[in-house]
Amino acid sequence: MKKFDYYQPETLKEAYGLMEKHGGDARYIAGGTDIIWRIKQGVIQADALISLRRIAALGGIAVNGALTLGSMALFRDIERDSAIAEGYPSLTHAVSILANPQVRNIATVGGNLCNGAPSADCAPPLMVMEAILTIEGPGGKREVPIGDFFTGPGETCMDKTEVLTQVKVPQMGPDSGSMFLKKGRVSQDISIVNAAASLSMDGKVCRKCRLAVGSVAPVPLRLPGVEKVVEGQEIDQELLDRVGEMVEDAVSPITDVRSTEEYRRAISGVLIKRAIKGVHEAICGS
Repeated sequence: MKKFDYYQPETLKEAYGLMEKHGGDARYIAGGTDIIWRIKQGVIQADALISLRRIAALGGIAVNGALTLGSMALFRDIERDSAIAEGYPSLTHAVSILANPQVRNIATVGGNLCNGAPSADCAPPLMVMEAILTIEGPGGKREVPIGDFFTGPGETCMDKTEVLTQVKVPQMGPDSGSMFLKKGRVSQDISIVNAAASLSMDGKVCRKCRLAVGSVAPVPLRLPGVEKVVEGQEIDQELLDRVGEMVEDAVSPITDVRSTEEYRRAISGVLIKRAIKGVHEAICGS
């Protein structure tokens, strides 16, 4: 493994300066659960790693109407936050079954998103809850809807000098809920398929629907065409069966060491159907 310098700046300004010093050949690092493995395997090269762990402005969790997560918020802290569990249960469930407690004690929400992995478990619940990401760099600050953040496998809309600083999730309205589900080979494994659904109901009729799946396309995938079919309808088995078929048509999975294209396609429809049904029952009763 190639040797590299390691820095622990205490401000974003200091971090930007270090990145400029290395001419873009450095990498920002959050929890390091993924990037260190990639460096050891020779998948990526870096002259320096710039840890964001000591930058206090990137930490913190706040639930005050909306949910605000610093990008360095630990999964373990999100998992244990009762206000998040009450208002944003799909996110709590996603982080609580991600990897293992040792990993969740150091892994961060920002790191999970910035890896750009199609299988990122944080992505589907944040997508269906329409999270807004704040990105900062030497050139200033900008806000990006999470649906525009991922641009390809392992790629995001950020350049090398920029840092994801905050994740903000709007408050969910009354008669609303969300659910996250995943399928892996074994417990604590990377997702073969993951999925999330968010519904807002007006009596028996779905007023708003947001759906997302992961590990079945080059990026975590929102399903706006399927959402439109659900909105304005009562949730019944006939509708769920139609949704499942549409999801299978919308995804573009691959075959790899974890699963086959055929299995991923079938399971994506199953998980979305189960998530919609689960949210509907939680809001309206069985």
